[in-house]
Amino acid sequence: MTGTIQPIEECCKIAREHGVLLLVDAAQTLGSVPIDLSSLPVDLLAFSGHKCLMGPQGVGGLYIRKGVLLLPLKHGGTGSASSAELQPDILPDKYESGTPNTPGIAGLSTALDFLASEKIENIRRSICEVGKTVRDGLETIKNVVVYGPPDMKDNVGIFSFTIEGLDPAETASELEDRFGIMTRVGLHCSPSAHKTIGTFPEGTVRASIGYFTTAEEVEYFLKSLAEFCCE
Repeated sequence: MTGTIQPIEECCKIAREHGVLLLVDAAQTLGSVPIDLSSLPVDLLAFSGHKCLMGPQGVGGLYIRKGVLLLPLKHGGTGSASSAELQPDILPDKYESGTPNTPGIAGLSTALDFLASEKIENIRRSICEVGKTVRDGLETIKNVVVYGPPDMKDNVGIFSFTIEGLDPAETASELEDRFGIMTRVGLHCSPSAHKTIGTFPEGTVRASIGYFTTAEEVEYFLKSLAEFCCE
């Protein structure tokens, strides 16, 4: 919600000490930050395909560490075992009910090929460079309050902010209507996180950058926001 990269290694240690499984939500991370699951001792890692992985909507994945057993939430479409009455017990069939989103999977596969050719390290470097300009620029605009880590080494390229005295929804509406800038506004499906940073129930305005965000687009965003704030 604020772009903060969590200390997953520390979280894993705490989970192990208390005998609980750790699920990492990597929807905003995978594709923009290098992740090595061979050394990161998480139990489960979930991701969507349409964000930093650059694939189509409607497809994603769940990494399940060897030895972790889950109860499927859905059953049906025995597919690879058509003669069986029940969901196959083999992996990954056990967790994949019904017909898979084949076009989405093909699109995600192509996106992953592109990411592999560009290399995650290069993508991460680009996001950090552009992100620093965004973060530094937001800090200089009068009446703008920025949330989240100031150093891009701790940020995935997401910036949450508010304008003092203005409802975040009004800010987002003005940015879209007057300047054609799309942001996401509100609680971002993370009410508890907003309670933690003191922005509940109104939430914040969230601006995101990606691998294809240009310096010109960042300049336009900051200039437009400054113009709006100074009125």
